Amino acid sequence: MSAMAIYRHFPDKDALIDALMHDGLSAWFAIVAAIEERDPVAWLRKLADAFGDFAIEQPHRFDAAFLMPARHARTFSIDIPAGRSPAINAMLARIEQAQVEGRLVPGPPLKLALMISAMAQGLVSMHRANRFGDEGSFRKDYQLAMGRLFDAFVKQRATTRSTKTKGAGARR
Repeated sequence: MSAMAIYRHFPDKDALIDALMHDGLSAWFAIVAAIEERDPVAWLRKLADAFGDFAIEQPHRFDAAFLMPARHARTFSIDIPAGRSPAINAMLARIEQAQVEGRLVPGPPLKLALMISAMAQGLVSMHRANRFGDEGSFRKDYQLAMGRLFDAFVKQRATTRSTKTKGAGARR
């Protein structure tokens, strides 16, 4: 295909980039929609894993979806609160569910989604800039960092009485 032939399908470069972005986002949403997990916290962890995998396994689509400046790219400040991102909408639903269940720290779900997304995107960007050395190192460090982020958001359930309570009961 010649360079000029592409303009039979797209009126300009911006339209081509927007089409690539939409293709990447569609591929990403198909992955998100396929996550089968009822537990909202486990679902969020699987989402984060899938994001890292998407960046490695489909790098061109990942770049088109999340890294290329596109004229119609969704913004966190306008489009996401308006519900224009199916993937973020699914993420927000799981965050809200986990908060209602008392399993995630309180706070605006959109802000938690932004923190999770920013951490994942930042780590992927570092990997794409060869800051981890190799794919194995990236996967290991990505899992560790994302796991610790989730651990900071997840409320720990008390499984046993505290030592203080046990000690008080023993003195009676």
